[in-house]
Amino acid sequence: MKNIKNIILEELTRLTERDYKAPPEILDTLKDKLKMDPLIRYVDSLKAVNSIPPSYEVNLLNGQYFSIYYEDFSLMVKIGAKEYYVLDMDERSEAIEDINRLLTKRPVTPFAAPEEEAEETTGGTTGGATPPSPPSPGGGDSNVAMEPDEDEPEEDEPVEEPEEA
Repeated sequence: MKNIKNIILEELTRLTERDYKAPPEILDTLKDKLKMDPLIRYVDSLKAVNSIPPSYEVNLLNGQYFSIYYEDFSLMVKIGAKEYYVLDMDERSEAIEDINRLLTKRPVTPFAAPEEEAEETTGGTTGGATPPSPPSPGGGDSNVAMEPDEDEPEEDEPVEEPEEA
């Protein structure tokens, strides 16, 4: 019974990781050395990058990413501008901490969200009644349209200038 259970567990693991098309050393580094096992919990996709040295971009589920480069003696994890060699225990633990920071970053919300809130506070297109305006200091009704003075020409009429002789 235990054999069947182990076989099923191994097959499930193999099937869930089939989506990640990457060399086994990259997958082993992610799972074993960088403590990201199971991968489906952390990694959205892996992408081969045409770079020198060859590398893979690891896209995390929250939209963040980092790269793993092949170096002469080790794999190197590059997170932002920082580089960590996987074989160095101190650098590996710093890389794990940095990856944890990437994983716990919250995705940035789109900038369009405040417009929706502004629409709700101003009534938006729902056609609500506008509040009455405060009374004017002169005591008159502020909602009465002002008529132009007789001395000032209206905007639509051209101003005639006197001709000089």
